[in-house]
Parts: sequence; C-alpha cells; structure tokens
Amino acid sequence: MIQILKHFGWTWAGLLISDNDYGVHAARSFHSDLGPAGGGCLAYTEMLPRVYDPAELTRIVDVMRKSTARVVIVFANQSPILNLMKEVGVHVYSIKLGIQLFSL
Repeated sequence: MIQILKHFGWTWAGLLISDNDYGVHAARSFHSDLGPAGGGCLAYTEMLPRVYDPAELTRIVDVMRKSTARVVIVFANQSPILNLMKEVGVHVYSIKLGIQLFSL
C-alpha cells in the first residue's frame, strides 16, 4: 500500500480500520511504514464499528468530509466497509477510496 501511495504521489491520506486484530495490526504496521522513510502523513485514523451504528458512521463520514485528505486507505473486513458505504451514500459525499479488502 505504501508503494501505491508513493507511485501516485499521495502524501496526505486518511486511514480507516476494522475494530479487530486485523485492523489494529494493519494500522500499527502502516503507521510505522508511513513514517519519515515512507514520505507521507495521515490526516486521521478512524476505527469502523463492528456493527451498524449510524451515529458513529456519520461522525466518521464527517471527519472524512472535513479533512483535506482526498485519499482514504482502508484495512477492514467487508461488513464495516459496506456499512460505511451505506452512510456515505446517505450523505451524498464522493471520495476516492483505495481499498485493500480481505475476507476472513
């Protein structure tokens, strides 16, 4: 994922992760890889709720909307992403979304 960011010259991005070991481990790894040697910074890191929570998802969409980052990296399972996309659709907010999605 770091190589993709470098390839496209994306130096400012948001990070969304699952609320599980996969998301937490990916975030830790991504934060360390992105550091000074990675040449980028994160505008925010948000943990997607395990179950559909419209209020929390609305808050996350609001963070994304207010951010100047135009790239969002996602390390999450399918269900939290689908819930987020439902909420994004409700808010009619377009984003560029780079997804590394793995089914467990």
